Amino acid sequence: MKEIKYPADHEWHVSINKHGDTTNRDEMRFMYEAKAMGLEVPRMARLFKLEREGKLSGTHQQCSHSKPEQIPDNHLSCCLGAKCAECPHLKALDGTARSEPEDIDQMKAWTCAAHIVSEGGDMANEGYLLTVSDRMFWDNVHESLAAGLADENT
Repeated sequence: MKEIKYPADHEWHVSINKHGDTTNRDEMRFMYEAKAMGLEVPRMARLFKLEREGKLSGTHQQCSHSKPEQIPDNHLSCCLGAKCAECPHLKALDGTARSEPEDIDQMKAWTCAAHIVSEGGDMANEGYLLTVSDRMFWDNVHESLAAGLADENT
């Protein structure tokens, strides 16, 4: 599966924005989610492969100045809150006959993406799939932003 990269992904966004200038934005909002899905599905298939092979990172490092933290159980969760290894929809694909593991990774990526889009998409823009490290990153970002707000209110 070919991944859409810069500058094509940027130009895709520019084209959607231009289209929004000439049409009802409510009628074309799905185009932004289509772009998100197009960028996410190849990444998701890679993540499913890494999880299947037990190669998700065992550490999290917020930035180059922070100390790495061990992740005893790094796994994938979707932005809807489900642990991927426990999702009945994804588990149903594990036994797909006459398919290579990489094909099943893609089936899972498309299935997961379609489910997420059907539920309204990635509302927080954190990614359709998150590793434990990704979740730690976003939790730290949110905590930091909230601390800034608390400082302003005191």
